[in-house]
Amino acid sequence: MDKRTPGGPGSSSSAGVPTTAGTAQHQRTGASAYGDLPGLDELLTLAAEGDQASFAAFYDSTAPWVYGLASTMFASDSDAFEATALTYLQVWEQAGEPQFDDDTPAARHRAVLSWLQVLAHQTMTSLLRHDSLPGVGDGLLPDRAGPAPLGEREQLGPLEALTPAQFAALDAAWSGGRTYRQVAEELGVAVPTVKSRLRDAVQRISHRYQEKFLGRVQEQDPVMMRAVTPEIAARTGRTRNFTLDLAQDVENGLGRELADVAALDALDRDELFALEGAVDRQGPENATLWRARLETARRTVTWAFKSQATEPPSDLLEDLLLRLPAQDVGMGLVDGLGPSAPKDQEGPTPEKNRPLKKWMLVVAGLLVLALGLFMVWRLIVGPDVVATVDRAEDSFTTQDYQLTDGGVMQGHVSKERDMAYVTFSGMPDPGAGHEYQLWLHPADGSSPASLGTYGLDDLQDPVTFRGLSGYQDLTVTVEPDGGSEAPTTQALGSLDLVHQVTRGLQYGGHPNSTPSAPNSTPAEGSD
Repeated sequence: MDKRTPGGPGSSSSAGVPTTAGTAQHQRTGASAYGDLPGLDELLTLAAEGDQASFAAFYDSTAPWVYGLASTMFASDSDAFEATALTYLQVWEQAGEPQFDDDTPAARHRAVLSWLQVLAHQTMTSLLRHDSLPGVGDGLLPDRAGPAPLGEREQLGPLEALTPAQFAALDAAWSGGRTYRQVAEELGVAVPTVKSRLRDAVQRISHRYQEKFLGRVQEQDPVMMRAVTPEIAARTGRTRNFTLDLAQDVENGLGRELADVAALDALDRDELFALEGAVDRQGPENATLWRARLETARRTVTWAFKSQATEPPSDLLEDLLLRLPAQDVGMGLVDGLGPSAPKDQEGPTPEKNRPLKKWMLVVAGLLVLALGLFMVWRLIVGPDVVATVDRAEDSFTTQDYQLTDGGVMQGHVSKERDMAYVTFSGMPDPGAGHEYQLWLHPADGSSPASLGTYGLDDLQDPVTFRGLSGYQDLTVTVEPDGGSEAPTTQALGSLDLVHQVTRGLQYGGHPNSTPSAPNSTPAEGSD
């Protein structure tokens, strides 16, 4: 996620200062978490009002995740292209339906991305299995080449918590778009076993999500607790294991656990319809808990696969905009374009009803594209920095660095790509009127460059940045709200960008060959 405030700490206002693609946030009040720039939820709201410029900016900010899913799911590049375009046409039609009322900008950002990726996955699985979309028609894919073969992908980020067997099943269902029966067939595993692996995989990463963003552990979360316990099994005589038959699973008391499988779109249409009917017949309380678990699982899975990003073809946005309604020029973010007279103005208005000349449409189109590119430059400079670093051949992960006031930070660096990101965990509240500020220190000992200020919510997501050359380490300080021109407090900790101390295989399976720093020891509790 990328939140920069031009002109403040974290902006690239002077030569030699690295470009930040992190979560620097300076304005806690006002309409937008991005200062004067709209967030993803606001762009979606403007798109729902017919604003094509906002829609183009929303596309530019999110397309790598949607196209990344399409490129892993479809065997044909043309089918992936069309599936991505059809997904965003669904976004255009449904932009006004969701309500994102999360407490913080960071939470709303995650909610929008989750909504988008759930919509994308539902759209793409329908296209993959039936080559159709409800209300749109059949025969929509140009090649109809079918699903991409299941590949061996790396377990990055939250997916590292899974066993290889759980990851293989989850990846086949989500990235591969398979039903659980297709997963069982392709992996050569029994159907009940696949159901169990999918449930257990979703549960494992759900627990990580709960701990990371909600600060609660499994035992404190009634929605994610299993519905069937050994006591119930002993009392009823029903097995706790899944069976070959979905109806029997519901009869055995495993209906709520099937929400984890449904969240992956791993049921076919008839099975999903039957399951939802069975859940509704069990009463409103059970139905509410089932749907809460379904939504939690969906948000969890989209978060877990966030590193799955691929830049879309350059002509996809142009193709998409040509498919939008021609009467909506979509210049809501550009003042002064188009007739300004009220719609109910009396008297003749010949100019308003005159068709737009060709050159006017060309200019409007160029402005839409230019604005979209400008906003993505401002909002998200390289939306898949995390994925790029993780996949780089020279990618390495530093040791865990314990901060003096509590909390741990860890760096992930690719010198070859000139990119890095830092993750934080267990950070304490910096105190009223204060924020954390990150600094890059040049190797020549000159003044540090600020990477921006961060609240606790901002540090839930990786802080990503570009431009490592000439910098030796990264430090964290506590500064007054709005940040400081230079550090004013003792550094809480320092992350070495030159003499990294790493352990074992790193992302991509590449061992780090950089020599260890002298007198450097891992933080307590790191493994």
